[in-house]
Amino acid sequence: MAGIRIIEEQLRLTVPHTFNALTKLVMAMADVTKNAGKQTFFGRDKSQERYAEFLRALKITVHSMVLDRVVQESTPTDEVAKELEQKLQNFAMAFPNWQDAYGFAAMFFGEERKNAIATIERIRSMP
Repeated sequence: MAGIRIIEEQLRLTVPHTFNALTKLVMAMADVTKNAGKQTFFGRDKSQERYAEFLRALKITVHSMVLDRVVQESTPTDEVAKELEQKLQNFAMAFPNWQDAYGFAAMFFGEERKNAIATIERIRSMP
């Protein structure tokens, strides 16, 4: 599937740090979905590792949004979550092939919204 090229260019030009962080975040979300409930041959939980990677990517994305002045340090966490959702929707229009990742995002920011806000609040307070 081809995405909307103009939205991709708009993201690259207006929020370059956030765009780069979103590429990593989307891949991390796809990995969480793909490795849910899986273990290595030696019994190590793959989904736990992938979720930790997702949290690192989420933290970098939130910090990138501050660098690009999408949000500020003083912005309430629920507004940060809304802005991140909006950027993810734009990213999904530009790159529609990551359906697993967007499904995870819909669950994380939709059904689990309270937990998403709490998670963003927690990662914002980490140095």
